[in-house]
Amino acid sequence: MNAVIHVLFVSASVSDEAVLTSLLAREQIGEDVKLSAAASAQAFYDALYSEQSYQVIVVDDRQAWSDWPGIIAICAKNRPDALLALLSSAEQPQQQESALSQGVAAVYPRNSAGLIALTKLVGKLAAQERSFSLRQEVEAFDEAEEAAEEERGKLVYAVSHDLQDPLQLARRYADILNDDFEDALGESGAKVLDHLKFNLGRTQEMLDELLEYSRLQHSRPEREPVDFNELLDEVTALYKITLDEIGGSIIRQQSLPTLVVDRRQFLRVFQNLIGNAIKFRSDRPLHIAVRAQRVRNEWRIGIKDNGIGISEEDAGRIFSMFERGSAAADYPGTGMGLAICKRIVQNHGGKIWVRSTFGSGSVFIFSVPQADDAAEGLIK
Repeated sequence: MNAVIHVLFVSASVSDEAVLTSLLAREQIGEDVKLSAAASAQAFYDALYSEQSYQVIVVDDRQAWSDWPGIIAICAKNRPDALLALLSSAEQPQQQESALSQGVAAVYPRNSAGLIALTKLVGKLAAQERSFSLRQEVEAFDEAEEAAEEERGKLVYAVSHDLQDPLQLARRYADILNDDFEDALGESGAKVLDHLKFNLGRTQEMLDELLEYSRLQHSRPEREPVDFNELLDEVTALYKITLDEIGGSIIRQQSLPTLVVDRRQFLRVFQNLIGNAIKFRSDRPLHIAVRAQRVRNEWRIGIKDNGIGISEEDAGRIFSMFERGSAAADYPGTGMGLAICKRIVQNHGGKIWVRSTFGSGSVFIFSVPQADDAAEGLIK
C-alpha cells in the first residue's frame, strides 16, 4: 500500500507553488505528497467538490476572487477532515487569532521560512500516513494468518479425529498377528510386524498431538494459581531415572513464581522443553538451568541447556507445526511439541522464543503476563 498525502494549494502564485514543490522534493517526500494547485475560483470549487480526498488544504490569504475567511469557511464545511493551513502576508496577531478561531490548524508567514515550515508539517503528516498504512498492512497480514491458522486447526481436527478409528483397527489387527500368528510369521515376518507396530505407534502419537493442538485452539485455559516450583519438581521427578542414567542435572537458579495459569497446560510446556533438552543433549554431561525474571508486567521463565544447539535458520521455524531442526532428523519426534508450547503460551497472552548457539546449547524463554497489581499476592 502506497500512502500518499494529497495537498490542495489554494493560491494564484505560481512561484509559491514551484517553491513548495521544490521543497517537498528536497525533503525527499515528493513521492509521498501529491500537490494540486487551485489558482482560480473555478479550479478551487472543482477540486473542493471532486471525489479526491485532501488531507491538507493550504490557503493563501491574497485571493483576487474572495477573501480568505470565506474560503476557510467553505473548506471547513465541505472538507471537515482536512487540516487547514493559512499562508499569511500580514504579520498581524489579530489575523492569526481570527484564523485559529475559524478552525485553521496552522498559520505561516508568506515567505521562504513559512513555506519551509509548511513543508515540514506536510512531511510529518506523510510519515504518519506511512506508519498508519504499514500498521494496516501488518494488521491485515495478522488477521489473514489467524484466519488461515483457524482453518488449518479445523482441518487438523477433522483429519486426526477421522483417522482414529481406522488406526485403532490397524493396531488391533497388528496385535492379533503378533499374538495368534507369531509362529507362522517366521523371523522375517516378525521383523516386518515389529516395524509396522512401531510406525503405527508413532502415527498414534502424532494424531494425539494434533488433536491436543486443535483443542488448544478452541478452548480457554482453566486458570488457577499455580506454583511453578511444583511444576518443575514434578517434571524433574518424571525424568529422574533418565537424568540419573545420563548423569544429567536440573538446577533451579532461583525460586519460581506462582502465576494464574492452566496447570495441566504449563506442566506440558515444562515437560516438552525439558524433554527436548534431554533428547537433544551433546556428549557433555547435561546441565539444565531454570530461572525466572520479572520484566515490567510479565514473568519470563528461561530453560537453558548445554546441548547440541539450534542453527539460526532453524530457530525461526521450529515453533511451527511439524517443523524440526535439521540436526533433529536422527531423533524421534513428531515436530509438534514446540508448536503446542507456543499455542499454550499464546493462549495465556505470552510469547515464546529461543536463543541458541549451534553446538553449544539453547535457552528457551516464555513469558506469562501478570496483568495487574491485584495478582501480586499470587506471586511468590
